[in-house]
Amino acid sequence: MATNATIKYYPVGNGDMSLITLEDKTTILTDCNIRNCDSDEVYDAKADLMKSVQFDRGIPYVDVFILTHGDQDHCRGFKKHFYQGAPENYSEANKKEELIRVDTMWFSPMIAEEHSNEDEDAYQQEAERRLALHRNNDSKKDNRGNRIKIIGYDGNADYQDLNYLRAVPGDIVTRFNDRDQTLFSIFIHAPFKEHLEAMGDDKKNSTSIVFQARFRNTTYQTGFSTLAMFGGDSDHTSWCIILDKTKKYNNESALEWDLFLSPHHCSWSFFNDRPQAENPDPKKTSLQVLDYKRTNAKVIASSKKIEKNDDNPPHYQAKSEYVKKVTESNFHNTTTYNVVNNTPQPIIYEVTQQGIVKPKKVEGSARVTGGAALGAINTPSTYGNGEV
Repeated sequence: MATNATIKYYPVGNGDMSLITLEDKTTILTDCNIRNCDSDEVYDAKADLMKSVQFDRGIPYVDVFILTHGDQDHCRGFKKHFYQGAPENYSEANKKEELIRVDTMWFSPMIAEEHSNEDEDAYQQEAERRLALHRNNDSKKDNRGNRIKIIGYDGNADYQDLNYLRAVPGDIVTRFNDRDQTLFSIFIHAPFKEHLEAMGDDKKNSTSIVFQARFRNTTYQTGFSTLAMFGGDSDHTSWCIILDKTKKYNNESALEWDLFLSPHHCSWSFFNDRPQAENPDPKKTSLQVLDYKRTNAKVIASSKKIEKNDDNPPHYQAKSEYVKKVTESNFHNTTTYNVVNNTPQPIIYEVTQQGIVKPKKVEGSARVTGGAALGAINTPSTYGNGEV
């Protein structure tokens, strides 16, 4: 019996790590924040990931890894837990270390020179290794473990010679790890060219990859069963541009959502410039983005417990704004939603023909619960003119 697609949000404190698993077991990991499990309050995300991915001749792999941007809390553990290098050199020692092979990387050139931590640097170096295979027309460039997709536009580095690998805002990706998907697609929202002219100290946040994940249950289904929005640490300015462009090209369906991962771990920056004490009112554009919610939509805050204090992120007033839109019962915090013996558990949604299923709460005492390919691109479009 076929299984439905699932979306898993890991409890990783103030950080992001989400795993999409499709009906055919294709896995799409967005960001990672794999921490040391030195207390019962830290969920063993790596152990769970090892139970959730597939294996190729004993090698664990994810079909796609999407790094929204290079902040530490979005790529922590990449250097230690993911294999870097030519896939044919993956060794028995690497198996013992349980290094996960990334069959296809999504890489944003806008942050290509932002090596602010060793994990981001490792991701960048691995991306450059794969891009070099294409530039040299290496016969192994399209092998699993060498595949790569460029997302968005170039920053300081020039990748124009590799445009055939590129997806830009408005493109719809339907091919993953060299397999076409008929029930799943990704609509690319950001980063935009505008970000090249307005990148300051928060460069990585403002240039986060933003996308809408689209799920169907049958090929004859006209609409989507579930729409999930991912935005890294994107701020209100980014969402203002997204809102403007989707309206301009009459493609507002690309803003609809059933699941909305609150940007920057439920930070006030989604609603207005920080700090909130100086900008107490949310921007109308951000509120308009939230108004594209569908029936019984849910907001997920991937953050520590949200207290009524001055922390940011997570920010208590930001939570209040989300709750106004979806109600308290549909606001889910990864740290507090389901805790077993002091250990937060992942929030897992199943995609059904009726939409998303309320996540099941884990019972028992385990620190880890069991977990339930990227190719060429997409459907080209003029900012969202295409469809799956």
